[in-house]
Amino acid sequence: VGARGVGGAPPPPAPPAAAAGAPAAAAGKTLPDTSALAKAKAVLAKQKALAEKLKKLKKPETEPRETASEAPEKSGVGAAGPGGAAQSDAVRRALEVAERARAARAPQKASATARDSAAPRALLLNEKGEEVDEEGNVLEPRVGGGVRAVSTFKVNAKTSEEKRKVDKLEAFAALRRETAAEVASSADANWVDPSVSARRRGGRAEFKFVEEGTFQKQADMTRLRAKYGAAEARAILSREAAETEKAADANSTPLGRENDDQKKRAASFLPALPAAGAAEWWDAALLSDGKSYGAEVLREKITLYVEHPVPLPPPAGAEAPPPPPQPLKLTKAEQKKLRTQRRVAREQEKQEMIRQGLLEPPKPKVKISNLMRVLTDTAAADPTAIEKEVRAQMAERAEAHEDRNLARALTPAERKEKKLRKMFEDSGGSGETHVRVYRIESLKNPKHKFRVDINAQENHLTGVCVVIEDGFCVVVVEGVAKAIRRYEKLMTRRIDWSSTGGEDDDVGDEQNDDGSCGKRNACVCVWSGTTASPAFEGAFRFETFRSLVSARARFKDVGLAHFFDAAEGSVAAADEAAEAED
Repeated sequence: VGARGVGGAPPPPAPPAAAAGAPAAAAGKTLPDTSALAKAKAVLAKQKALAEKLKKLKKPETEPRETASEAPEKSGVGAAGPGGAAQSDAVRRALEVAERARAARAPQKASATARDSAAPRALLLNEKGEEVDEEGNVLEPRVGGGVRAVSTFKVNAKTSEEKRKVDKLEAFAALRRETAAEVASSADANWVDPSVSARRRGGRAEFKFVEEGTFQKQADMTRLRAKYGAAEARAILSREAAETEKAADANSTPLGRENDDQKKRAASFLPALPAAGAAEWWDAALLSDGKSYGAEVLREKITLYVEHPVPLPPPAGAEAPPPPPQPLKLTKAEQKKLRTQRRVAREQEKQEMIRQGLLEPPKPKVKISNLMRVLTDTAAADPTAIEKEVRAQMAERAEAHEDRNLARALTPAERKEKKLRKMFEDSGGSGETHVRVYRIESLKNPKHKFRVDINAQENHLTGVCVVIEDGFCVVVVEGVAKAIRRYEKLMTRRIDWSSTGGEDDDVGDEQNDDGSCGKRNACVCVWSGTTASPAFEGAFRFETFRSLVSARARFKDVGLAHFFDAAEGSVAAADEAAEAED
């Protein structure tokens, strides 16, 4: 045994008795050391106890790595002394037994560690707040920080199990690709088995069409297998197939396929098919015999004219197709009820996702008014800090609210587009064009002329204002219903047609050169209605004519001569109304 014990420490000093008896030991006459014998006996007793425990272990004992020469060094006992040899052997045997017990306990500890990692364990923290295991060792922080989230929901457990299966399949596929690449790259002839004959392609494979519904059946089978299992899925599909065959009728057979009953039924009433070479009825007149295409073609009957078939009227009993379904009109109360139901359903879905752990639960909405009710003990402990924190949360909620409003706000271009859509959209959805025809006695006032023109352009109206020199004016406007209603209010209510535009606006009648009063200026709506499409193109404009004939010709060019006739004839009704007022 070397001069140093276990761990490199110097051996303990020899007792005085051994030092005194050194000369006697040199002469071969030594006395036994009682303390060394007692220690050896204790070690042997421990060895027997460990041997009995090792017999109960299931796995075979592993051979110790220490040699007989190393064991005395680890025993920490010097070679000197009369009992040194017995003590060294006992310590060596004890170390061997301890090494075997440690090797036997290693698999059990590994399995216990695997069970602990698979099942959720309790969270243990030390004084610094770090996560530790049962023995007090600090664990490494996980990715993302915090405690590992272990979900106990079946849907999450099922997802993790499927993920493990996918990982296994991917690992197997990767190993298979590596093996194939290694075989392909290897030039060794030992990879080739001469007893196995290579399969050669006999010829070009025929075209095979996939029947309708094949991939749909595969998808259904995959969904059922994932939900109920393979055996239950096959049972469900077979039961559905049997029920379908039992309830099958003539209309359930796919196109291009006929069952035996359909073939027999069709053969009973279908006429015999013509021969393969028989001519069609529309070609029979061009053939000499009128029966087969092998006969001579009568070219004198082929001309440059095209023979059109005679159109046949539909049968008398045929009915017109039903109209398309109209959109359901809801009242204000029904619309409000539907909005409430959608909001409740959305909130229930959110609560369900929070319950499953897919969403983080919202923080409690703490305000100054409910501060003491929500945070009872915490608020009483440090009111100033709690109030500061609550005010910060209130400011954060207000800022988030403003951010959401700003995100929903429309851009200037979108706001302009929305305004135009609301002003000029067709609320009825009929697509008709609304038309108004007005007769104005005089447009000499530039204010009246400007307002008639600019309002028509701002309301996106098309049409024309025909001004007859020394006569009346005819205004025709076309557009959507909303724009026409706004223009109607302008022409009949907002403009004071009696004003002349000069200094003396109170004079309502036009004066002639001799000072007599002429006609009274007014605006009358001659005709209002709808048309399928607008008659005028482009923006609203003014046109001046010198006579009634030329003005009527302008309306006749667009097919609206009756508008001018109605405006010209309305003067008699206006005169009668004026006389009735007088």
